[in-house]
Amino acid sequence: MLILSRRPNESLRIGGNVVITVVGFSGNQIRLGITAPSNVVIDREEVHQRKMAEHVIDISPVTASDAAPSQSRIVRRRPEVRRRSRLQAE
Repeated sequence: MLILSRRPNESLRIGGNVVITVVGFSGNQIRLGITAPSNVVIDREEVHQRKMAEHVIDISPVTASDAAPSQSRIVRRRPEVRRRSRLQAE
């Protein structure tokens, strides 16, 4: 692991097209700005781990000879987040 020190408004570059800039910090939180091409996926580690756990099937795709023609793809839906309005919360 490479460990670098950066101050606010200082940047580091990954490859030729990803720039990470320290935007600011407060207490134990650091704010980072990331500039990258739209084809580069940027996720927090916990989001990446969740995606990997949900897409285990996609990692080892089923070949056409393994799948039955009538078999359909299972689509997982994100759970709905129900938000209460201010009037309901009081």
